[in-house]
Amino acid sequence: MTLQQRLLTNVRNPFVLAHLVFAGMYFVFVIAGDWAKRGKEGSFDAFNSLGGAGFGILGVAVGVALCLLALMRLAGYAKVFPGLGVEQLTLALGLFATVNIFAFVFGWLPVFPVKKDPAGTGWALVAAYWPASFIPQLGILTVARTRPSKGIKPLSIVDRTAVSLLSLVAAAGVIAFPFMTWIKAGTIKLSTYDGRNECKELGDICTETLGKGASGPRLGYLLLIIGAVVGFAALMRLRPKGLAEPGPNMLLSHCLFGMGLTAFLIPLAMIITTAQEDRVEAGIGLWLSLASGALMIAVSLYENHRRGAKAA
Repeated sequence: MTLQQRLLTNVRNPFVLAHLVFAGMYFVFVIAGDWAKRGKEGSFDAFNSLGGAGFGILGVAVGVALCLLALMRLAGYAKVFPGLGVEQLTLALGLFATVNIFAFVFGWLPVFPVKKDPAGTGWALVAAYWPASFIPQLGILTVARTRPSKGIKPLSIVDRTAVSLLSLVAAAGVIAFPFMTWIKAGTIKLSTYDGRNECKELGDICTETLGKGASGPRLGYLLLIIGAVVGFAALMRLRPKGLAEPGPNMLLSHCLFGMGLTAFLIPLAMIITTAQEDRVEAGIGLWLSLASGALMIAVSLYENHRRGAKAA
């Protein structure tokens, strides 16, 4: 079929149109709206260090990627990278788009006040959450409707063992490293599990440096969930019978890629945030968490390559 024929066919497909509409709405909301309201300081957009900071920058980048994927779907293209297509990437990026909003609202926004003024959620997040939450659900529906891929090879015992053990190592890192220092401000060192009490015990220096009521970024439990799911799946895959897969177009490696992408981008958002903010810098735990997420992605891509996974 020619490009024109594919466009005429897909424009009548409600799933294709829904993807395009949701991706467009999400992108417009995250780039045009306010991410944070900080009392007398005013409202701030996605790119401002007092607004979305790293979470806003990645939110806009994901919005661009989702729109491009929607246009590719409309044009009838499936393959984006070897073993990763429009369907798999839409599901992975849609998941992160949703988690990113929660990570910012609950993990960073309330723990970094400015001049003792409380921080409030901007309208962009409220508006963007609705399309963002539908994109992963749409991805599940569309990947289930896609023609099953053929010619996918099973992993050898050696490869399956190596992939499982490396996934287990990555999962352990995602769980453990948030207990280490994620942000530093002079002599102040805070992990993702250090709350307001720990900051308060440090005295006036913490209040003067980070603001009244500040604490470590509350992202540890989110990463704990990701690490626990990946670790449990890795252990299950070490069994002689392995672990059943969702389907030929959504392999376990694709699931690992989605989890690894979120585990990688959340620390990356924090690193960008610390680079924008003069008062804080990234700690060793933050960098190691980033590396653990990157290892998950690398393992998933290796498995895709070894199995000859098809882009859908």
